[in-house]
Amino acid sequence: MASAYSTAQFNKTCSKYLAHYAEQEVVSLASFPEQFSYQHVLVIPAFQESLEFVERFVSSSLAKQQCLLIVVVNQPDSAFGQQHLQAQVELKSDIFALGNELWQQDNLTLIDLSNCKANSQANSAVLVVDRYTKPIPAEQGVGLARKIGADLAVELSIRGAIASSWIHSSDADAYLPSNYFSAHLPENLAVTHLNNAKMAVATCCNFYHYSEQTTIHQANELYETALRYYVAGLHFAQSPYAYFTIGSILSFDIYAYCQARGFPKRSAGEDFYLLNKLAKLGNVVHLPEVTIKLDARPSQRVPFGTGPAVQSIMQLTEQAQDYTYYNPQVFIELKACLHAFNCLWQHREEPEVWFDSLSELCQQALKSVGILSFITKQQKANQIQFDKQVIVWFDSFKTLKFIHALRELGLGNIPLEQALAKAPF
Repeated sequence: MASAYSTAQFNKTCSKYLAHYAEQEVVSLASFPEQFSYQHVLVIPAFQESLEFVERFVSSSLAKQQCLLIVVVNQPDSAFGQQHLQAQVELKSDIFALGNELWQQDNLTLIDLSNCKANSQANSAVLVVDRYTKPIPAEQGVGLARKIGADLAVELSIRGAIASSWIHSSDADAYLPSNYFSAHLPENLAVTHLNNAKMAVATCCNFYHYSEQTTIHQANELYETALRYYVAGLHFAQSPYAYFTIGSILSFDIYAYCQARGFPKRSAGEDFYLLNKLAKLGNVVHLPEVTIKLDARPSQRVPFGTGPAVQSIMQLTEQAQDYTYYNPQVFIELKACLHAFNCLWQHREEPEVWFDSLSELCQQALKSVGILSFITKQQKANQIQFDKQVIVWFDSFKTLKFIHALRELGLGNIPLEQALAKAPF
């Protein structure tokens, strides 16, 4: 598939992003040696992690594919972060021991993995970013850590040190398969997944959670089922935002990443908000043939997400309580709403007539998320502009707010098993 942008456009957009929105670490790459270049780039933030995930990468076939692994060793500027300082110190030291130092500048160090003991055929390297000596603001958390790594990848791409146009984002608990990089080759994406002119801006791999501890494994299975149920509900409703928002299974096009102005600096949900921006620029492609195993583990490192959800489910199980989730009726209402958007432009001057085609619950939920204000602002738009803007306005965040409004209006959560049994999808 030919790129949707020229080299000149790529350089202009990425350079603008780097100049105005990138993190300070990119400046340190000014002295990065020209002779070091890589085919792929993979970004992993690490807080409270051992060397295991790096060793796993080194011993895998991915290390034979000229990959630059960017590890952002970080911790928050909080008492909680300070309590776990030693883990970051040890991880950095252990990575340094894997190979020879090729380059160092400020808080960046490049470690060569070629011919290392674990894999004599490795031709990759690790760029270690020290963000524990200067801790990350707690409220910016993993979002800033991912952004630092991705911004470095953008700068290296502009400098010609990264050949691929994709930045791969994952986590220390992920086991990446051998086809992880090859599935993102333009020709493979085009042949397998793209059926229109829209550019692929991001991908979400297939995934599953696993733990040898039965209670943790079962809790993760339940949470994973809920995630799949939610995306299936969005597909049923024909939402253009029907994709998984999990940071460890995400890859994105560098050009689109710069257009979206990078990862939001948040302690959680950074993957959700980045994808929400990217999906407005092109296709978010699901890669069912690329399956990532994720360690199922409870966690308190982030305020919400998989780790806290698993902890909550385990507590519910201990108390013999059901894990509840969205009523499938919310997706039926969402489908009706999205279908009705097709004729909203014709009724923009008399929206109350348009509302009559929807249930009372749907009407109330739409009004609560600001539909009337949107219509007012779009009075002068032609139909093509209007139809495009309504999809941009009613994005994944607005969709979630709409679903939550329906829940508050009476379509409350029900036990997940019941939801699965009742769902028409």
